[in-house]
Amino acid sequence: MSLAVCIGGWLGGAGAMAADAESRKSERTLDSILVTARRLADEEIKKQVEEALHTDPYFYDGHVTVTIKDGVVTLSGVVFDEWDLRTAKRIAKRIAGVRRVVDDLEIKLGGE
Repeated sequence: MSLAVCIGGWLGGAGAMAADAESRKSERTLDSILVTARRLADEEIKKQVEEALHTDPYFYDGHVTVTIKDGVVTLSGVVFDEWDLRTAKRIAKRIAGVRRVVDDLEIKLGGE
């Protein structure tokens, strides 16, 4: 009886090791899929932020650039006053998937 238990344990252990190796292989594959999905989500969020900035009737987005990494949106470029700066940040924060907005905008008073 103990020999059968040992053989069963040995065979089960080999099967478990093979299953564990297969599991690790599939985890690596899933990691690469998740990274790709995140990149696609970032690109989609960037498009949505740019569209929202562009379609706002009270905000001129001609001098604003949007970049994104892991859901963190960075707004850079030039706005014409403090109101525009706050408006740009507010618009970006409203987009689903935006985790944080980094303000790298420069204010040029009077559009100088």
